[in-house]
Amino acid sequence: MKIGYACVPFSFDARINRGFRLSNLSEERFFDAVYNNLEDLGKILKWNIEHDIFMFRISSDIIPFGSHPNNDLKWQRKFKDKLLELGNYIKQNGIRVSMHPGQYTVINSPKNQVVKKSIDDLSYHCQLLDSMGLDYQHKIVLHCGGVYGDKNKSLARLKANLEKLPEQVLNRLVLENDDKSYDIADTLSAAKHLDIPVVFDILHHQCNHPKEGSEKYWLRKALKTWGENDGSPKIHYSNQAEGKSRGSHSLTVDIESFMKFYRLYSSFDMDIMLEVKDKELSALKCVNSLKPELSTKHRTTIWAFYKYSVMEKDYSLYKQCSKLINSDEKILQFYKVVDKALFMETDYNSFRNAAEHIWGYFKKKATFQEKQKFFELLEQKDIKKIKRNLWKLTKKYNDEYLKQSYFFCY
Repeated sequence: MKIGYACVPFSFDARINRGFRLSNLSEERFFDAVYNNLEDLGKILKWNIEHDIFMFRISSDIIPFGSHPNNDLKWQRKFKDKLLELGNYIKQNGIRVSMHPGQYTVINSPKNQVVKKSIDDLSYHCQLLDSMGLDYQHKIVLHCGGVYGDKNKSLARLKANLEKLPEQVLNRLVLENDDKSYDIADTLSAAKHLDIPVVFDILHHQCNHPKEGSEKYWLRKALKTWGENDGSPKIHYSNQAEGKSRGSHSLTVDIESFMKFYRLYSSFDMDIMLEVKDKELSALKCVNSLKPELSTKHRTTIWAFYKYSVMEKDYSLYKQCSKLINSDEKILQFYKVVDKALFMETDYNSFRNAAEHIWGYFKKKATFQEKQKFFELLEQKDIKKIKRNLWKLTKKYNDEYLKQSYFFCY
C-alpha cells in the first residue's frame, strides 16, 4: 500500500506550479517556469523517497498553459532529457504519480467548445506522462462533470464524449465520484461503458452516496474496475473540515479516523492519495504510524515539526508530547496528542507563550525596532500579525530549524 499527497509541499520550499499571465507568455518566461518546475519536481520526489512516501500527484500547472491554443512552444522537445530523467527516477524508486485536471475540464458539457478544450487538456496531461516514459499505472483522474438540469442526459453525453478521447488518454483515465452530483453508482455506470477504472473518494462518498449498499460494498465494486495494466487500485482519503462547507478537506488527517479506516480495509489491495491541506505532513503521519518502530533521531525530527504548534494550543499537551517522543510508546500515541492540539481553538495566552519561545531565537540579534514591533504586536493580540512578523524574522535570520515548523504553515 502506497500513501501519497498532492502537488505542492506544505513544509519545505519546492513548487511545481510556477506560472504567469497568458498575456505575458514568451519563450523565455515559459521555458524558465518549466525548467524550475521540473527541477523542483525532482526535489519533491527525492524528499518523498527519503521519507517513505511513494505516491505523488503532479500539478497540472507544471507546464503553464500546457493545453492552451496560444502556447505552441515545444516543451516536450526542449525538456526531453529532463522528463525522461524524472520518469526513470520514478520507475527506479517504485513511485506512483498521477494528475488531476481542474474544474474547467468538463467532458460532459453541452457546449462543444468546452468539450474540445477538455479533450485538449486531457491530451496535454497524457503527453506529459508519456514524455516521462511512464506506463499506464500512472493515471489522470477526472470527475464526471455537471448535471445541467438532466442527470441522465448528462451521463449519456459523458459516455458519448469519452469515446472521442484518443486511446492513449483513455488508457490513463480514471473517473472519480464527487460530493454533490455523481455518486459512486453513477460513476461506476459511466466508467463501465469504456472499461475505465474508478477512484473511490471516501469523503465524497460520505457526502453523496447511493441509498443502498455499505461503504465497503461500493469500495469493493470500485476496486474491481482496475485491470492488470492499471496498477493497484487507488482511492482518495480525507476528513471533513470542522465548521466548513460539506465536502471541504480538513487541515490535517485525523490519525485516529485514518487508523480505524486502515484496520477495516488493510487487507484490500489499494493505494491511498491523501487530500488534505498539510500535504506531506499528513502523509508522513500516516506512513510513520504504520511503522512498528522509529529511531530516536527520527522521532525527534518529527517532534521538531509540531512542537510550537502544540505549545500554542496547550502547554500541558506540549509536555505530554515531549514525554511521548522520548518514550518507548508507538509514534501513533504521539500523533493522537498532536491531533488533539491541532483541532483545538487557539487560546491567546498559550499562543503568546509559544510566540515568546520563538522570539527567543532572535532576541539577541534583532534590532531595537524589531524588538519594539514584536512586543507591540503581542499587546495588540493579533495572532495572524504576530505569526507573520515571526516568519519574517525567521526568513531574515535564516533559521533553518524554525523554517520547518508547522507553526508557520497555517
